[in-house]
Amino acid sequence: MVGKVWNANKGKILALNKCLDEYFKAVKFFLSFNSTSKTFLHKNGYEKAKQLFNLNTALIQTARDKAVEIMKSFNEKKKEGKVKSERPKLKRVSIRFNKRCYSFAKSTNVLTPYWLTLSLNRRMRITLPIKFGKRQQKFIEEALQGEWQFCTVEMVKRNEEWYAHFVLKKEVELVYEPETFTGVDMGEWNVAVAVAISKRNQ
Repeated sequence: MVGKVWNANKGKILALNKCLDEYFKAVKFFLSFNSTSKTFLHKNGYEKAKQLFNLNTALIQTARDKAVEIMKSFNEKKKEGKVKSERPKLKRVSIRFNKRCYSFAKSTNVLTPYWLTLSLNRRMRITLPIKFGKRQQKFIEEALQGEWQFCTVEMVKRNEEWYAHFVLKKEVELVYEPETFTGVDMGEWNVAVAVAISKRNQ
């Protein structure tokens, strides 16, 4: 669900912009290892990243994860011939906050009832007013009541405005029974595959 940062003071926006700059550099740092292994990046780059970038440890970890996702996507496109460069070129990035570095609450504030608190580094925490549309507000209210689970928040800067992209999830129970089988590609390299299904005995 997407909400807009609404009428935040200049100091908070400046802090968020500085965090974006540091986060961008951190993602580029992890991309420089040219690896899709989180374990490898953590072992070889995590401690150095803590020294280089003014970010809390949770943000350094999500920067690492973003680098892995970008590399995997780049490698897939390279296989398909959609890119010609040897390395991905990072033009922009959003900041991913996991549960360790954000909190979200509802208040009785006149400006907006919804407030998002972000931990940027060891010294800096900011609280931002968030405004939602009617459809988004419905889901956010359900999440606050426990019907959905808050996961990550992506802070996205677009046209000098900031937006909070909330990732929500919940478990659902399937109420119907499947009538046919579904094939699953296990990634095995077979020359040919044949499947026979009998109507009498499935």
